[in-house]
Formats: sequence, structure tokens, C-alpha cells
Amino acid sequence: MQFPQKREVDMKYARAIALMVLALPMAAAAQLGSSQRIAANVPFEFVAWNKVVPAGNCIVQRTSMSGSTLTIQNTKAGMSTLALSREDRAKTATGAYTLVFHRYGTRHFLAQVKIADGTVYMLPESKLERELRAQNTAPQDQIVLASVK
Repeated sequence: MQFPQKREVDMKYARAIALMVLALPMAAAAQLGSSQRIAANVPFEFVAWNKVVPAGNCIVQRTSMSGSTLTIQNTKAGMSTLALSREDRAKTATGAYTLVFHRYGTRHFLAQVKIADGTVYMLPESKLERELRAQNTAPQDQIVLASVK
């Protein structure tokens, strides 16, 4: 009978520890993100960071500890997308959860996710929105109320 050499055992432990160290921040981010889920019934199709999201019940959730990545889901349509965002603070907290869309005619683009405490997640313009803006088309803001889920 041959026993494993000490180096082999040390490597197994090192791999196990490395996996735990890598998995821990992801688990923490998932837990942190679940506390910031908001839901809204969006009555129109919209674009979130170059991805079309169908009309219906949408859930927005932070998926990174820094808050820079958001998951946007339409559960009924079975779709989900990630969107990068920039976190900012409003001058005053409104006490309301809202999704702010830029509207160009019949096209809608998710621009901001506002949290009741004054946190604002700002999404970058998609390629199509930049093209519409380049045609000197001014967007109109359309606000959809949301709630904590």
C-alpha cells in the first residue's frame, strides 16, 4: 500500500482553498444583490444595453458588490440580460423606486434605475440610442414606478 506524498496532499488542499476563496466573493455578491431587487410592470418593449427586453413584469437586481452590474429579467418571457451601470447619488432621496426610460417615438431605452434612498444606477447609451441622438432627435423621459420585491 502506497500513501500519497505530502506534496500531492498539499496541492489538493491548496486547490480546495483557492476554489473557496474564488467562490466566496461571488456568493457574497449574489446575497448582496438579492437585497436590492425591484420589480416593475413595464408596458412597452425597451432596450437595456443593446438587448431588447419585452414588455411585462421586469425585475432589476444588482449582481456585483460595487453595484456596477445589473441583471434585468422579464420572468414571463424567460429572458435575462446583464447591463453595466454607473452608480450615482441624487441630491435628494425621493422615497420611490423608479425606472427611467429615454423615449424616441415608439422606442424606449432604459437610462436609469432610481432607488428610494437616492441611489441612481445610470446605464450607458446603446448603439441604437446613440444613432438616434446623432440624428438630433431629443429623447423624452418616461418614468415607470417600481417596488421592492
